[in-house]
Amino acid sequence: MQAEAPLLTFLHPDCAVWNVPAAAPSIRDVTRSDIPTLALSGAFDAQTGADNGPYVARTLGKAKVVTIPYEPHVVFATSKCAQEITVSFFDNPAAPKTDCLNTLQPPKFETGP
Repeated sequence: MQAEAPLLTFLHPDCAVWNVPAAAPSIRDVTRSDIPTLALSGAFDAQTGADNGPYVARTLGKAKVVTIPYEPHVVFATSKCAQEITVSFFDNPAAPKTDCLNTLQPPKFETGP
């Protein structure tokens, strides 16, 4: 059985409000597969966290885990690098091109006036 995905416990009250019935117990069954899978995460993901990539890939024999630095939850929508990696994964699932990760720079944060 899988544990609940990190940081998603806040969804339970939403389900109650919308009268969403409980899922079947099989929803927690571990997925095992040898289908090539790309687990793409944003390092600044405050919703599910970058640790979810390795977590979901642990039972997927041909998974590639890539964390995009400085990016939030919807990493594919916010990062050209994530998009390039995804396209290259479709071309070669065994070895997606991740060179763009070396070009990323941290954002500049302002701490005051």
